[in-house]
Amino acid sequence: MHELSYATAMLEAILNSIKKEEEKGRKIKKVSEINLEVGELTFINVEQLKFAFEVIAEGTVCEGAKINVEFIKPKCKCLDCGYEGEAEIVDEFEVYCPKCKGMRLKLSGGKEFNIKNATVEYEDEYK
Repeated sequence: MHELSYATAMLEAILNSIKKEEEKGRKIKKVSEINLEVGELTFINVEQLKFAFEVIAEGTVCEGAKINVEFIKPKCKCLDCGYEGEAEIVDEFEVYCPKCKGMRLKLSGGKEFNIKNATVEYEDEYK
């Protein structure tokens, strides 16, 4: 289940960013939403990712954060027919050209895993 390692990396990255904000004097009370960009070739199961994150985020400012995922399709250049565009994905072992069904492809993209942004709530600075 590689979703746990992705969830762990995600939590660590967010908590490190929060630490940097707090060093500047801005106290973050809660992370309410996290927006991700995930390449289709990572073959991440979003439900497993969300579950793993929910478990490991317990007791942190990320507890209960909503996770939104935008999938990024891989691009390809077919070495058989010259097609350039989105690749067809059947499963993790079968990616082919949608025009000629060839499998001799030069792939780009589709393996991303980016935290696009997060919505945070700051402590009231005037209390």
